[in-house]
Amino acid sequence: MSSARRNLLAGSVCFVFFLLFYGITSRGKLQTSDEAAVFVTGVSLATRGHLAIDEFASLNERVNIGQCGPDGHFYTKYFPGNAFSVACIYKLTAQPNDKPYVWVEEAAPSITGARWAMRINALWGALGLTALLFLTRRYFDRRTAIATVLLVGLCSDWWYQSRGLFSEVGAGAFLISCLYMSILQKPYGTAAALAVSILFRPTNLLALPIWAKTVWRRIPHALGSGLIIAAAGLLLALYNWARFGSPLTFGYPEGNLSVPFFKGLFNMFVSPGRSLFVYSPVLLLALPGAYLFYKREKILALLCLITVLSYAAVVASWGPLGWGLTWGMRLMTPIVPILGFLIAPTLDFIFSKRKWLVSVVSLLAVLGFAVQVLALMRDPTHVLIDRVGSGEVKFEDTIYSVRDSWPALQIRMLSRWQPCDVDSYTVRHWFTSCPD
Repeated sequence: MSSARRNLLAGSVCFVFFLLFYGITSRGKLQTSDEAAVFVTGVSLATRGHLAIDEFASLNERVNIGQCGPDGHFYTKYFPGNAFSVACIYKLTAQPNDKPYVWVEEAAPSITGARWAMRINALWGALGLTALLFLTRRYFDRRTAIATVLLVGLCSDWWYQSRGLFSEVGAGAFLISCLYMSILQKPYGTAAALAVSILFRPTNLLALPIWAKTVWRRIPHALGSGLIIAAAGLLLALYNWARFGSPLTFGYPEGNLSVPFFKGLFNMFVSPGRSLFVYSPVLLLALPGAYLFYKREKILALLCLITVLSYAAVVASWGPLGWGLTWGMRLMTPIVPILGFLIAPTLDFIFSKRKWLVSVVSLLAVLGFAVQVLALMRDPTHVLIDRVGSGEVKFEDTIYSVRDSWPALQIRMLSRWQPCDVDSYTVRHWFTSCPD
């Protein structure tokens, strides 16, 4: 079998495995108001051909999910990527005369269509890991590429986020695809992947240097592929205009970039309750990996670092402090596959020159996998709401206190754990008789 066919087979196996794995472990339910707003927007588009979600306007009195447009209808502030994806999946799978799916209010008239649509991130999660496999295989051997993908797919927060409906997974999947297309020197593929990623998170415009490197000194390709990115920007502008009557209004309140920068960085990387490395300890391997890869591929390493650091700079200032009811470091999810790619040089170095350090990799992998399983045992959002809402724990302590950090609260939950607590609709349905 040729090398190209072997790589294609490996990619197909990777995609199918993670699609099934993430699909089976998917929550299959709406967890937060953010997810609900995006989901209901998609269902509204599929069933009524309209973006309005007036039935959820009252929710905005408790937590900001959007605002009213000039036409008097209420619209979500979130982006079109997952909303359009939900609309497509729901349209294909909704059943007539089905019972409704209810989240506070009726969110969808067909619970069957709702369950399928809420698994859309399983698709994006599998796509992102497949692109990561292809990208890693360009520079490293098969063993390193497979180990990298397994560490990211099973032992990092990418698994948890792929079980839900937040838009960052789609943004990350197409961002790593953009990087892969850039390595292949495909300017139109790079631009298309970046353009789609922007529809999930406009902050992915921070990855423009990746596209710029691909079209450097290739003026015709720069102009043609640049139009693809511009088209994504135009679509976002039209999406904003359709909702809020202005191409530059996303529906977010003023003051979102209000967190002190260094305090945000501390929370993001060091705090016991929100650190990226607490929820995904395997990403620590990206730190030496960035140095090792820089010695080999300076420009590509710098592009990865620029993307990661610019993302961190924006997220660090994004409010509210602690990033609300989000388990893990959700807003950094789009760059997790890029950090995953930087794990590969470390693994390659250890496998070839420092085999005794495999035990360190194994320890980080076990810790990361345990964190993901811990979140699967029970919905962590319910744990946080129960403890903070009862006054037992202050919200700030879930960020800064080791004893009362969110992971610590989740661990203490195990003393009262029951099978019906499992945070996966399919797993509960298969192995218990618990109500939906």
